[in-house]
Formats: sequence, C-alpha cells, structure tokens
Amino acid sequence: MSGEPGETVTVNQKNDDGLWYYAITAEGKQGPKVGPFDTEEAALAAGEDRLAKGESA
Repeated sequence: MSGEPGETVTVNQKNDDGLWYYAITAEGKQGPKVGPFDTEEAALAAGEDRLAKGESA
C-alpha cells in the first residue's frame, strides 16, 4: 500500500469547504495537502494510489 516503509496517507476534511484532502507523511514529515475530493473514500483512494505508484507528495 505504501511506496516506502513508514509512508502513510492521512485524510482530513476542511471545515470551511466541507471537502476532503489527503497528505502523505514520510520520514515524520507531512507533505502538502492534495485535493479537494468529494468524499473521504475518494481522497484516501487517491493518496493510496499515489503511494502505490511510488510517488511522494
């Protein structure tokens, strides 16, 4: 599921727009938020897909 050990995808919803964003965390550092997505599931799937392709944020 992740490109490198220790890389994770976190998903958050912004209060001001109600949309979902993901960020990839690697080596203890969170990358930029990517989105927006309409659902939590869509944001998580996009983040996991990016990791599966070996891309970091």
